[in-house]
Amino acid sequence: MTPERYQQIEKIYNAALDLKPDELTPFLEEACAGDDNLLLEVRRLLDANEKVTDFLNNPAVEEAKKIEEPSFIGRQIGRYQLTSEIGSGGMGKVYLARDAKLGRKVAVKILPPESTSQPDMVVRFEQEAIAASSLNHPNIITIHEIGESDGIYFITTEFIEG
Repeated sequence: MTPERYQQIEKIYNAALDLKPDELTPFLEEACAGDDNLLLEVRRLLDANEKVTDFLNNPAVEEAKKIEEPSFIGRQIGRYQLTSEIGSGGMGKVYLARDAKLGRKVAVKILPPESTSQPDMVVRFEQEAIAASSLNHPNIITIHEIGESDGIYFITTEFIEG
């Protein structure tokens, strides 16, 4: 493509960006003056711009946020009664819970339901707990249990205020 041809395409493209949808076709027909290749190049750029604009105006992360995750508050998971959500991260949400057997407050981290069908995610979730349980330091929480109840995978840890 010659520099002149590129400038011609760019000029028409930039002018077309400011037009209303109903003005676009007549403008392009006049600006391209029967040059089908020119029209094709400009339309390709406009189509690409529209796709990029749609993507940027509606990113996947925003769409994912719209998907309502189930709340586990009030549910019994294993022997743990979940009372409130206390945090969330990449591998799940963390809930304050009451251990029905020992009568103490614990933190329960739950793997998101959409991840339970992915065996590698379940393995990573369990490996996270195993790695943390192998460490012994006052600033690292103690892991009490790794479990699964009715298809819900969880890690139970000591609960520390704050």
